[in-house]
Order: sequence, then structure tokens, then C-alpha cells
Amino acid sequence: MNRCVMFDFGNVLAAFHTQRFYDYIRAHQPPGAIEPERLFGFACITRFDLGLIDTKEFCSEMKRHLQLNVEDEEFLFHCCDDIIEPDLRILALKQILKGNGFKLALVSNINRHHFEYIQAKYPQVFLDFDYLALSFQLGVRKPHTKMYQVPAENLGVKPEECFLIDDTKTNIDAFEWWGGIGYHYNVTNEHYCSNGRLKIERNGLVLRMINLGMLTPAQASEVVRIDFSNAS
Repeated sequence: MNRCVMFDFGNVLAAFHTQRFYDYIRAHQPPGAIEPERLFGFACITRFDLGLIDTKEFCSEMKRHLQLNVEDEEFLFHCCDDIIEPDLRILALKQILKGNGFKLALVSNINRHHFEYIQAKYPQVFLDFDYLALSFQLGVRKPHTKMYQVPAENLGVKPEECFLIDDTKTNIDAFEWWGGIGYHYNVTNEHYCSNGRLKIERNGLVLRMINLGMLTPAQASEVVRIDFSNAS
């Protein structure tokens, strides 16, 4: 029986409109610079997520790789403030699950800057969580098993009692190998689901939760505005 729900942050609790960031980078790069779409391969992003470098070091390395001549504050605005948007329907789902008695954990590969920015500007995103498993604090990133094991141990639940929502299939695979039940929230594309995939995934998620006894059809309808009264 499920007793704990673990949420990813990026593209689950909040959208990352990365195309806006790519467009900003491209507009400020010299000819021949590296394509901004390749930035997620930079080692400094992993090191930032792990808490191994601070914000100033991160900005310096990113701007050097991308050949950007901009102030740190401007760069951080475009890689953080301008691209993050909480998903109010998933936040409503989180509150319903809390009311249903589930223990909640945030399990995120996130750097300190993004975390503190969200905590200050959108405090409702992190409300209701019983445990925050954050990569910059734990020193590991998903799909490392420690990211799931630490919150489970702190919340007193077994792997088979945990349900994870994550937009990355590799993380779901690792979670299910660990023993939990995962839902691959497959929403990501360059425009964050302008093709309607977000609605499809939200519907699929709540239907899966109905089938697992985590939500009632009426509660699911509050989240996605669809009548699930005939769900089995």
C-alpha cells in the first residue's frame, strides 16, 4: 500500500521554460559559440547541483563556456527568474494527497540558488512536504539510490510504499529497481508541452492514482477538471 509520494521539482511541480533561456543565450553570443542546447552537458551544472561550487563560480564557468559577456545578476535572472513557473494543478494535487494522509517528499536535483529563489518567491511550492531530499545538500543526484532511500528512512516507509513522479525515465527506472512505484511524467519538450502533452500526462497521472486508491474520482476532477467517476 502506498504511504508516501515523492515529487520531482523541474517539469513536475514547476515548468522550466528552457527555450527562453536558449534564446537569451543565442542573442548574446558571438558567432561560432557553442550551441546553448548543449549546456546541460557542462560539468559545472552537475557540480552546482551537488553543492560543490557556489553561485559565483557557476556563473563564471557557464559564461566562459557559452562565451557570454553579461553581469552575473542578468545571467541568473534569465536562467532562473524568467523561466520557472509553478504548476498550480500539481500543487493542488500535492495538497489533496497531504489531506489523504500521505507522507510527502521532494526529491530533486536542484542547486542552492534555484531552491532559495523558489522558496522566497513561490513558498507554496515547498509547503506540505515532510522531507526535502535536495541534491546540493545530500551530495548526490538522481538516479543515485540515496536520493530515494534517505527520505524513505526519515519518513519511516519502505520502498514498496513509495510512489515517485518524475519527468526523467532514468530516474523512474532507478526508483523502481530500488523497489518503489514510479510514474514517468513524460512532459518535456523545447516549449514545455505546447503540443498538449502536459494535459495528457496530468490526466494519466491522476488516473493512475485513482487506480492505486490514492485519489477518489471527485478529487481527481478537482485537479484536471475531468469527470473520472467511471474510472476503474
